Amino acid sequence: MVRPSRSQNVSAQTVGKPRRVRGERTPAHLDRLAEIKREAAYCFYVQGYAATDVRTIADRVGLQVSTLYNYISGKEELLYLIMKDGIVEIAAALDAAISGLTDPRDRLRAAVRSHVLHHAHRQFRAWVGHVEVRSLTGDYLDEIIGRRQEYEHRWIDILTDGIQAGVFTDADPRLTMYGILAIGQSLARWYKPDGQYDAEQIADAMADMVLNGVLGR
Repeated sequence: MVRPSRSQNVSAQTVGKPRRVRGERTPAHLDRLAEIKREAAYCFYVQGYAATDVRTIADRVGLQVSTLYNYISGKEELLYLIMKDGIVEIAAALDAAISGLTDPRDRLRAAVRSHVLHHAHRQFRAWVGHVEVRSLTGDYLDEIIGRRQEYEHRWIDILTDGIQAGVFTDADPRLTMYGILAIGQSLARWYKPDGQYDAEQIADAMADMVLNGVLGR
């Protein structure tokens, strides 16, 4: 996952702030917010964050712009919420996928499949999470970068364990991690749910490719 340099955002460190809660978060409110995030992720995927205005998002969910601000404080907060959902979900999926597995091969295969399936099933959100992090500032940026680093460290641990066990080749685990995670970013752009390959087939193929590249000979 490519991250912007913090030095590029020093002047904007006070821009991104945690959201202001407006009223009680009822189930209906949360359902509506989920719809807003879903439609916004689609718009950001198709048009890009900078080219998408708040009115476009409001129109897609059938709200007035003024009403939309009952759910978010602004477009940047909406981007932050989409990214936060994505990184929380992908980290939880990774933990669940490798839980109880001890063999390094099994752990890596399960991890790759989890990573690929996340990007296939949450295509718009995943792509936005990779590409539009450059648009975050301040506290929003700091939190997302921190969560990404935690996710990356889980991968480094998986690879390091396999190297130390003599199962994987003695490659740089950080560079290997970046290469594997880039598979997800690419897939989020080209994957088509109604295309030639379904998500499970792609997940298996990518896991085979990674394993064949890292298993010791």
